Amino acid sequence: MSDTKPVAVEAQNNTLGIISLVAGIIGVILFVCCSYISVVLGIVALICGILGYQQKQQYALAGIILGAISIVLGIIFVIVGQVIFRELVPVLERELRF
Repeated sequence: MSDTKPVAVEAQNNTLGIISLVAGIIGVILFVCCSYISVVLGIVALICGILGYQQKQQYALAGIILGAISIVLGIIFVIVGQVIFRELVPVLERELRF
């Protein structure tokens, strides 16, 4: 018989990495219909990803990348939406006059 003691294995905390990944995925999915929400979710993913990456969490790098993509796509679609809206309103006003 040997006197071996059980070794406690500490579970790794991946909360920030997972939050970053989920926020980044949802932000990338929503950039077409909800550009403002996409930018906010991208910022959340970026911040949580950076904090998680500093703590060596698993999914943090993926969250950082998806957060940056979400921010860029969201800003592009906000600008494109504003330009289209600005060009479309005078045309609609002209066409809808009786």
